[in-house]
Amino acid sequence: MPILTIFYIKLLINLGLTVGIIWTISKSDLFAKWQQENEKLVLGLGFLLFRLIPWIGIFLIVNEEPRGDIPFFFYKAEAAKRGGFVYRDFWSYHAPLYAYIISIPVWIWHNARAIVLFMVLMESGILWLTYQTYKSKSSKALQLAVIYYMLPAAFMYILVDGQEEVWFWGAALLIWRYTLKRTTDYEVGVGLLYAMTLLTIKVTFIFLLPALLVMVKKPIKMLLVMAAVGLPAVGFLYWQIGDLFLMPIQHTEQLMTPNLFSVSRPFIELLFHVDEKKSTMINWFGLLFTVFIPVYMAYKARHRHINEVLPGLFIACFVCMMLFQASAMGAYVIAYLMAVLFEIIDIRKTAHIVVLLALNWLTVVQPFVWVYIKQPAYISPGMFGNLSYLFEYALQLMNVLCFLWVLRETYRKVVVSETAVLA
Repeated sequence: MPILTIFYIKLLINLGLTVGIIWTISKSDLFAKWQQENEKLVLGLGFLLFRLIPWIGIFLIVNEEPRGDIPFFFYKAEAAKRGGFVYRDFWSYHAPLYAYIISIPVWIWHNARAIVLFMVLMESGILWLTYQTYKSKSSKALQLAVIYYMLPAAFMYILVDGQEEVWFWGAALLIWRYTLKRTTDYEVGVGLLYAMTLLTIKVTFIFLLPALLVMVKKPIKMLLVMAAVGLPAVGFLYWQIGDLFLMPIQHTEQLMTPNLFSVSRPFIELLFHVDEKKSTMINWFGLLFTVFIPVYMAYKARHRHINEVLPGLFIACFVCMMLFQASAMGAYVIAYLMAVLFEIIDIRKTAHIVVLLALNWLTVVQPFVWVYIKQPAYISPGMFGNLSYLFEYALQLMNVLCFLWVLRETYRKVVVSETAVLA
């Protein structure tokens, strides 16, 4: 099927999902009732209608081939299934255990479609656990869970492309739930969960660590626990493959969109030329802000218990990553989209709904347009004489504005609300 046809179909699906979201928002009383009486049935129907049936239609009936990162994931899963050693026998930009985890469905069905289904099941498991965590806090939890199933970005990037970034929220959720259950002396458990996440998903999760260390009561204890797990693993990898385990760091060398660098580059280039071959330095500069802002928020909220602010710090960390890392791309919004919906979005406020829908539509549309027009790097304002470039740049700019809005609302939730309480 031609790529343009697929894109138009995606737009029609997005439109249908948006209508469904608006209808769901208008039925708050009904969903509040269902949350008390039929939560399992509603969640099950949501999974069936918005994940399982579409997966069957796309990959079994229409017989579409998986796209996005799935072919690369399948390559890694096959190699892991054959007993290959990660980084030495096959390429991977993920943590060492990731390839072996995604090989599990391939043992059952040797097909890339099995990995997509696995990602869908993982996402639904994380959504169920998120709902279980929030339902005692909000009568709208079930409504939010159903809305999540219909968010265009989640639908496209997980159901169609099999992205795994939602696992980040799953890991943070497990840590958060642990601190909710154990309100004191939680450092050992948090350290173990954090270390296992770094070995399981991506090293990118390390961005959250500095802010977390500000919040915990015994940071040294937590670090020692992490070291007890991580150092033997690193030592084993170095013994087996030398420094090849640093392969995931190479993934930061490619400039992507949308982020603050990609939208400001046309004007930066007026002052000095940016050498894309040395773009790693740009990411190191962006890393300072990626870490500093969540740490600042954690410091300002340090008198609160970690279980009050952890979701907000997680959101701030990964929205900062998308803003300040020049290698960040739109698909990374999947990492915190579920958390934003449950923690930040107030569906009673029109502005919140507008930003939520805009962020989802932009996440689906902008990457396609950017790739379709040959991934231009805007090195001069004069390039905007090309209307295609101007349109795509406008999409990037709106995307970045949505990220900034999420960061502002998260800051208010973590810091300003605490200041109001203290006042």
